[in-house]
Amino acid sequence: MEIATYNLAGIQLTAGEGALSGLKEEADRLHIKKPLIVTDEGVRAAGIIETMAGHLKKEKIAYEIYDGVKTDPLDTMVKDGLSVFRESRCDGILSIGGGSSMDVGKCISVMSVHPGDILDYARSTPEHKDFQKRGCPIISVPTTSGTGSEVSQYAVITNALTHRKTTIASPYLLSDSAILEPAFAGSMPKEVTAYTGMDALAHAVEAYTFRTALDGNIPVVDAVALEAIRLIGQNLVRAYENGNDLKARAGMQWGSLLAGIALNIGSGETHAIGSMLAKYYGVCHGISVGIPLPYCMEYNMSYGYDRFFSIAEALGADTSGLSVKEGAMAAVKKVKELQKQIRFPKMTDYIRDMEEVKNFSQECADNSCCVSNRRMNTKEAIEQVFRMCMEEET
Repeated sequence: MEIATYNLAGIQLTAGEGALSGLKEEADRLHIKKPLIVTDEGVRAAGIIETMAGHLKKEKIAYEIYDGVKTDPLDTMVKDGLSVFRESRCDGILSIGGGSSMDVGKCISVMSVHPGDILDYARSTPEHKDFQKRGCPIISVPTTSGTGSEVSQYAVITNALTHRKTTIASPYLLSDSAILEPAFAGSMPKEVTAYTGMDALAHAVEAYTFRTALDGNIPVVDAVALEAIRLIGQNLVRAYENGNDLKARAGMQWGSLLAGIALNIGSGETHAIGSMLAKYYGVCHGISVGIPLPYCMEYNMSYGYDRFFSIAEALGADTSGLSVKEGAMAAVKKVKELQKQIRFPKMTDYIRDMEEVKNFSQECADNSCCVSNRRMNTKEAIEQVFRMCMEEET
């Protein structure tokens, strides 16, 4: 597998087996003399940080490490990482891990040149502040294939006091460089491969069926979202069944990245539902958006059967002889089939009955991810989708 390089509107991509060899060149290009490695304990335990540290020492690049990131990162982690960044006099960010590490890394970068707390700049904060400039350079090295954070202008941070997830959005959060090394993804356990893979699929499906894409006919979103869906459909089960299949790992890395590009259009309804599962049940992001995905698709397909038909084709479903409506339903069935193959969790693993849902259904409907959707913008619609999830699973 050859190393591929490509400049994506300012983000320098390096991908393929041995892509890490381009790190020194990227550090020099970005004038990074001492990066802060932003990561988590799991990545460190997998030996990836040791590999990275050895590479940096070989290239005579000084570094510091902040490994306090957890899944669904808190605003306090940004603050803690920023303290390490400043005390160690770092001049760049080297994020290594999944979306959580990359999101925290991007936030540390931009907060290194702005006052206050990261939540002061959150979209959910009344009269929130806007970032005025870029922070220090960012190199992102994903070890999972889910969020596409390495190419997105978003970071998702949880308020440590209220446990509410909030989105930080700005072009100043975009990475300067992204390095996709398939061998790093090979360290993922099977369940993480499943969760992050469904997260990536949700991103691509939501982007392709997002209201702005439908109303504005944005070809670039259509193109990258459908290709992401195709790559994920071809490679997710392979990567799940054999973590050492580097071709499947590389395919998933590209699928995740393309889905991340597409999602710059905005998140959809699975993210609104996911935020409720995370807030009230502590469900990790990949599971929380993956569980409702096929049911959201089924509920929403009436406003764009042709779009869901195309999703079915991209996933490899046999649509020969099917009507547009039947083909759209084939997409839903294909996603459910994928979830069975990767032993994905179910809604009933976390919620016992609909009475629980009624406690937060209005809050979910008011979420900006639902407000931007054509159908799922009422309390009744949210409850119906939850009901569809739970009735089929019992």
